[in-house]
Amino acid sequence: MQEFFISISDIGSTQAMVIFILILSVILYLYKRRIEAGIIVGSSMLAILITTALKNILRVPRPVESLVLETDYRFPSGHATMSAVLAALLIYFTHKHVSNKFLKYLFYIFAILWCALVSYSRLYLGVHYLIDVVVGIIIGVISTVLVIKQKRLFR
Repeated sequence: MQEFFISISDIGSTQAMVIFILILSVILYLYKRRIEAGIIVGSSMLAILITTALKNILRVPRPVESLVLETDYRFPSGHATMSAVLAALLIYFTHKHVSNKFLKYLFYIFAILWCALVSYSRLYLGVHYLIDVVVGIIIGVISTVLVIKQKRLFR
């Protein structure tokens, strides 16, 4: 089980999510979907900026006992933040572009489960406390909503 959660944590890492988001944004931009690309990049950058600032200002150390070694600060969880950004974006774009109700709900469920699974993996591995992932999720969702509300900036 530990290997499973390490894999989920690796896939859901901020670095992996940034690579995925950048590739997706470039593809959307090349297909003249500039607003969507801007929303994706803007949401991600805002969430990363807030998370990184909080980590470096607060400097909350990680739990002493953990199953994997992490060297940076724990609060808030970058993994939870980025998984929440991805989930919020998936829900937003699904709501906007998918008309089939079954597919819509399938994507909604996948998005929520992905965020929950990545966040839980950080708890299971002992590198975060519940407050770290909850605040990370809140930052990710709020960052995405704020950028979506300002999407006219990307025209």
